[in-house]
Formats: sequence, C-alpha cells, structure tokens
Amino acid sequence: MEDRPKPKFPAEGQVNLPTESAETGLEFTGYEISADGNYFNQFMHYDQLYRLRHGVNSRFFMELLNGRIFGTRCPRCGDSFVPPRTNCWRLDCRLQPTEWVEFPPTAKVHTWTVAGWSGRSSLKRLPLVLVYAFIGDSKVAIANELHGIEPWQAEFGMPLKVVFRNAGERVGAVTDFWFEPADGWRPPRMNAERKRIKALVEPVYAWVATMK
Repeated sequence: MEDRPKPKFPAEGQVNLPTESAETGLEFTGYEISADGNYFNQFMHYDQLYRLRHGVNSRFFMELLNGRIFGTRCPRCGDSFVPPRTNCWRLDCRLQPTEWVEFPPTAKVHTWTVAGWSGRSSLKRLPLVLVYAFIGDSKVAIANELHGIEPWQAEFGMPLKVVFRNAGERVGAVTDFWFEPADGWRPPRMNAERKRIKALVEPVYAWVATMK
C-alpha cells in the first residue's frame, strides 16, 4: 500500500463548531480543508458532533462549494461514477484507479419515493420527493430531493436539472444541491396511481400546516 503522508488540518479552534449539543435536527456546521488542498473533513451535528473524513473522495465535496458536480471515470472502460468511485468495479478492469472529471448539471430519475415522515430538521418541509438519479452518463445513481413538482407528478426516467444553493450557503455537502424538472418537462396526466398518491399526501400537507 502506498505510504501517504498524513494530511495537516487547521486546529479545531479555527473551525466553526457548535457550542451546544442540544437536539436540533441534522445540520452541517462547518468544514476544514487540509493544508495541501487535497482533503476535506466535514462537521455534522445531530445528537452530537461528528467529523466526517472524506479522504480520497474529498474533491467531490470541495467542488460542491464551487457549484460544480465532479465524479470519476475509468480510463480503461470509460464508465463514470457520481458519487465517485476510487476504483472501477468492472471485473475486466481489475480495480483500475479512476480519474476526476466534471459532470453536466443534468440528470434522469432512476427511482423515487414520497416521504411523509422525517427527522425534526425536515418535518415542516413534508411531503418530500426523494429520488435516485443518474447525473450525466454516470453508471451509479445519487440520492437527493426533487423540488418544483407535486409529489404525485414524479415519474421514472423523467429529465432533471441540478440546482445549487447560493454560494454563501454551501457547506460542501449533498444538501448544497437538489433536483428540479428539466426545462421543457410537462407534468403527466392524472391516472389511478397518481390519484392514490395525492390522496395519501394531502393529509400530510394539512398536518404540516398546523405546525408552528
């Protein structure tokens, strides 16, 4: 195994850390980048503080801060991956190391579901449409929220676009972006299944409206 030098990070006093450990729901509270710019650690607060070390996949998270989607591609077979894979999984490629490439802000729904219950940090935003989507020509899907539609309008295979938060709001996490229907997409006609989903989520809308 390659002997890599241990990355140097700033002292904890230089990082934005929470001063309390009260339960407030999931929140990304800060991050740190190694002195050589290659490694990215994230601080996540839930019931306590967690440091998430992203190691060789750090570039994916750092590029989110720049409003860009980066994944990896196998130089041998050409397969690409978002989220990134350090090595190609094709048997013929024999764990070929992958290379970093930028992906377009376009995607396609692989599968989806409607969330009618969630953790405290998301309750007031229910119901949520959660999708696994292929970004660009990625061979693997990534999970995120789908905004801009009614829950019963989601479709398998529907075209999407990636939408980022404003630059000052990004924290280097997958919550820095979400999906929306691609320009030109039109909602499908109602059918029996969509009517069933609508009937299920309407009480969720009513329940959320009662929250302070």
